[in-house]
Amino acid sequence: KISTIRQHYYPEGGWGWVICGCAFAINMLTSGLLLSYGILYQEVLKEFGEEHAEKAIWLGSLALAMGYFLAPLIVAFCRRKSTRLTAVFGGLTAALGCLFTSFASQMHQVFVSYGLVMALGLSLARVTSSLMIGQYFKRRREKVEIIVTSGTGCGVIVFSYSFSSIIRTLGWRLGLHAITGMAVAPFFIGICYRSASLYHPQRRAILHLKNQRKKIKDKSGVSDKPPFFDWAPLRSRPILLTMFSAALCAFGLYAPFFHLMLLVSSEGLDIDSLLLIHLHLGIAFMVGCCIFGFLLIKRNADCIVGRQYLCLAAMIAIGLSFLSIQTAQDYYGFVLFSWMYGVPCGGLHYSLKMLVFEKIRAKSFSRAWAYVEWAQSFPILIGIPVTGYINNSQGSKAGFYFTAACSFAGAAVLLLNNITSRFPAGRSRGQGSCSTCASQSPSCCCSTQEFNIQSRPGSSGSHHPDTNEQCWCYIGRQETCESVYVWTFRG
Repeated sequence: KISTIRQHYYPEGGWGWVICGCAFAINMLTSGLLLSYGILYQEVLKEFGEEHAEKAIWLGSLALAMGYFLAPLIVAFCRRKSTRLTAVFGGLTAALGCLFTSFASQMHQVFVSYGLVMALGLSLARVTSSLMIGQYFKRRREKVEIIVTSGTGCGVIVFSYSFSSIIRTLGWRLGLHAITGMAVAPFFIGICYRSASLYHPQRRAILHLKNQRKKIKDKSGVSDKPPFFDWAPLRSRPILLTMFSAALCAFGLYAPFFHLMLLVSSEGLDIDSLLLIHLHLGIAFMVGCCIFGFLLIKRNADCIVGRQYLCLAAMIAIGLSFLSIQTAQDYYGFVLFSWMYGVPCGGLHYSLKMLVFEKIRAKSFSRAWAYVEWAQSFPILIGIPVTGYINNSQGSKAGFYFTAACSFAGAAVLLLNNITSRFPAGRSRGQGSCSTCASQSPSCCCSTQEFNIQSRPGSSGSHHPDTNEQCWCYIGRQETCESVYVWTFRG
């Protein structure tokens, strides 16, 4: 049918599972590497001296923030150019940046090679993997993201051990040469990316229409390329509030990955204990992704946990874990903190992404999520060093009061998102209930508003909904369906 040609086709499997495995590996090699900087920080001080301790913290925060800052630019570039070539170029750039870091003899050279060049390559690889997942999965996206996001925790485990053992055994230069062999993996993984349009059932008709359109375009000279930056996701108020909430929480969200090793070393623990604590942090991150993912995908009519409440619970739990670190003294105390922080941190990474996926159409999710990451870049760049400055001036753990306050502030802003979604601007409050619909009229209740049910083909106007009837909720004045809710009707 002609109507299906314009629709994006999601294979929901097939080669998509290969893409899912590639995305897991990419998250392990990119986000996992950057979040393992707490172990690499010790090696940087050994190579360049203790006098560069404050600069070394800025180095880690710069590399992490740079990847988030470039996300909208990379998404916009991939809309016009090849996603596969971008991923391949990112893997090559990351490997070269790691190689240049091994030959650096001064601190400013490390800032350029590791903080800019390598961070650019890792960001290219990470963002393109998310774009490829969006091409293959829509209905199974929540399940796939559990696997993909848990790759970050696996990367923390792998690179924490690699930085500690390989660099300590081979030295700074040869050790980073070995890490370069791992950082070049995204170059080969990007080769596996295949466009989902290859599996469209009407691919030949689509190619024919593209060729005809290209001939007409050559004659008229009119270009129909989309704008480089698409600002449409920023017009959504829930997306803006989610960005603001994520930005506030990001001021202290990643502080333990960078400062926990300093606190542990100040307690007199050896290097093996430092490594084991970081390994516990990575395992807890993976467990958090799985727990929050199970709570989200579990379809139980008696107990349904909203994505927004999962994010809210994760932010509050992270803030409480920052307060509890004041009581951590020995090895087991820091292991307990690693689990108290790692589980909600992994859950927040997963649930926040799925919250944005729920608030906007799947076609625009990649652009909306890129803006959410961009909003976190500046807080990450500033928040991690500020936490270190407070620890040095007021006490070894005083900076975590600042990170806890930022987490609670992010949770408070997320509550505003819940209030505005229940009472949309310019619309009156509805009369229905969001649990069930007891009336006999063909309507259902969604977000305290009443919406009409789309009758099945061939049904009369007096059609009454059966059990588990699909209710298409039309948001605002849009003509397209924003989301689908399945309700159970009585009567």
